[in-house]
Amino acid sequence: MTPSKTYRYWIHLAIWMALIVLYIFPMLKGNIHSPLGLRYTVTRYFLYGFINFNLFYILAFHVYPLHARKGAARVALIAFSVILGACMVKYGVGHLYPDEILQMGIAMIGFKKTYHTFWSYTRLSLQTGLLAGIAAYAYYVILMWRAGDRESRRLELEAAAAGKQFSQMQVSTGLLLRKLKAIKSMLENEEKREGEGAEAILQLSELLRYMLYDKGVKLDKAPLDRELYYFNIYLKLHNRLFPRQQVSLHMTGPTTARYVTPLLLQTAAEKLLARQHDGLPVVLRLDIGADALELSSSAKTTFLQRLALLLPGSGEFRRFKTPLYAGPA
Repeated sequence: MTPSKTYRYWIHLAIWMALIVLYIFPMLKGNIHSPLGLRYTVTRYFLYGFINFNLFYILAFHVYPLHARKGAARVALIAFSVILGACMVKYGVGHLYPDEILQMGIAMIGFKKTYHTFWSYTRLSLQTGLLAGIAAYAYYVILMWRAGDRESRRLELEAAAAGKQFSQMQVSTGLLLRKLKAIKSMLENEEKREGEGAEAILQLSELLRYMLYDKGVKLDKAPLDRELYYFNIYLKLHNRLFPRQQVSLHMTGPTTARYVTPLLLQTAAEKLLARQHDGLPVVLRLDIGADALELSSSAKTTFLQRLALLLPGSGEFRRFKTPLYAGPA
């Protein structure tokens, strides 16, 4: 028996026997000075209660779970055999104090005592055994329902996490495809193909490796310094592919011992850059606080852009803010 199963057994046993003690406490209190009554109470309730618990535990955790492999009919036969075995054990325990347990009735003086035979006592104890079997089956159904409910919740959480990661990857992939188109245009220029074109391909492949294979991206929690390292590669690639819109990063705050949701900075930067004029330099400001970081743009805007910001819904994305975490979990 594994340690977890041993722990499960003792926890169930402690609860079961505690309930029995609470039930028989008034009888124990009343029979404490009567050897006959004390023997009857301890044997009939305490020892038989222990046997009934083991019957309940074996059926709920060892017999009924076999129905998937052995079928309902075979499991029902095994369960009935276990119940009969418990009845035999009870009959054997009854021989410890046969006058108190197995005697059919209090014999009058001068008359012979009569005791239950094995079969007559089995019929009596079989009723308790069947009740224990029904209770064990009900408990097994409840356990299966709870396990299935936990499994459903786990699958829902995994599906939600996978959907979130897929949406992030879809957006980031779209951004990199835009960069890939720009690289294609660069490679068509023979003067830039050997130098800048090859460097741009290396930077793009490094970003793709981070997106697809990095452990932090898969766990949806990446170290902030590692995320910023690839964010700088992203900005260098942008400056190489779009020289008319040079981007610089101004950063304040500590970067170590912090975790952030990965790939959000690239998406936010792309949205901020899309609002700027192609011919103007852009300064991205990254402010790292105690529990959040904020990315904003300080680029100059044209008169038409300032006018467009006054329109409803046009100024929704002027800055990006996301929480920071103290650990990956």
